[in-house]
Amino acid sequence: MPYHSPSLRFCIMLAMVLCGSAGCNSLTKNALRPCEIPIEAIPESRSRRVPIDHRHLGAPIEHEHRVMAGDVLGVYIADIVGKRDELPQVSYPSFRTKNAPIEPFVGLPFKVESDGTLHLPYVDAIHVEGLTIPDVREAIIHTYVADKKLIKPGRDNVAVSLITPKYHRIYVVRQDTRYNVPGLQAPDQFEISRRWSGTTLYLEPKEASVLTSLMMTGGLPGIDAMNEIWVMKGVPEENLETACLPIIEKLEGPAPIMLSKEDSKLVRIPLHHTLGEALPFSKDDVVLGNGDVVFLPRRDGDTFMTGGMLPAGRFPLPRDRDLEILEAIAISTGANFGPAGGSRSPNFKGGGGGLIPPTDVVIVRRISETEQYKICVDLKKCLDDPTQRVRIAPGDLIVLKFKGKELAGNLALNLFNLNFTLSRVLGNGPAIVQ
Repeated sequence: MPYHSPSLRFCIMLAMVLCGSAGCNSLTKNALRPCEIPIEAIPESRSRRVPIDHRHLGAPIEHEHRVMAGDVLGVYIADIVGKRDELPQVSYPSFRTKNAPIEPFVGLPFKVESDGTLHLPYVDAIHVEGLTIPDVREAIIHTYVADKKLIKPGRDNVAVSLITPKYHRIYVVRQDTRYNVPGLQAPDQFEISRRWSGTTLYLEPKEASVLTSLMMTGGLPGIDAMNEIWVMKGVPEENLETACLPIIEKLEGPAPIMLSKEDSKLVRIPLHHTLGEALPFSKDDVVLGNGDVVFLPRRDGDTFMTGGMLPAGRFPLPRDRDLEILEAIAISTGANFGPAGGSRSPNFKGGGGGLIPPTDVVIVRRISETEQYKICVDLKKCLDDPTQRVRIAPGDLIVLKFKGKELAGNLALNLFNLNFTLSRVLGNGPAIVQ
């Protein structure tokens, strides 16, 4: 009858004890299976959301300019403003909006007063606010010809053009500007400092929109920014009582302290939405006024953490798609199938004891400050059953561990390897079976 060494007998007894366990120790006590996750603990799918039509971020196209207080008009009236026997002077302004087409103007500059009137020589103030440029010309002709009779009928020679409209001053604050040139950064590395970028824009009323402000400051938000735009809009005094109501409630997350003012409202504009749902903002929300602020916040806290047999770290979640458990483990270890595929972690670099990889995962998911769920996932089942691939939520903690039989198998391999190595070194030959 063969004699078994004490080390072999100890290994067999330990393996029997570990294999008899259910594979879930105190870490997985009261843990849920993937099919038992309650609805409130399931994160919203990002892959099902599609980009919005970016034309919704622009203001309605105005075919004709409507005169408003603060506009500067070029006016030529033969024998009144300018001589009849001389052609009116034509000028090309160089102070219009950047990249805007240069339009010539004629005549002398006259500013529309705050009450919407235009003051011209020898006549009373003419109310021009809300009129188009052709309408302003007709109003001037009617005043000088019909009302005051300063010009004979048929001898009216009047030209009106827009020199500069009243500009809206818009502030754009972005947290997604990092480098002037493209750069790469490891997913487990985070910046300890960042300089925001801020721009002051002067836009014509017909161009003052969220889309224009983004295009003039670098384009749509980058992947390191949130997938939404925050706009703080001024509110007239008569609407102060309802200024806090237009905040969109469908989007979670705190409002920025820098934008909290009693005489303003915060509008959060998502850049992705679910097909078939109405957009949670209106055309009035994307049209900007004087003093409005456009804010692009950084993605802060949109990460997951790893521990246990995985290298400890904090990794950002993809902004526009879902991340499942297998991909999350691959991201955190650099391997196609976690540690078994060749990990960056020193825990799985060679050695007989690492031949059997861990396949037990516990996901700790907090849904409030005082409530959390533990979800137990079997990586072997994930390969065959897609319903077992739990979707990762922001703030999840992923803990990878060995099952009892996996730990026993690695321990047996280690003891066998150690016993065999010592026997070869001491020259005693095989010592397991005598």
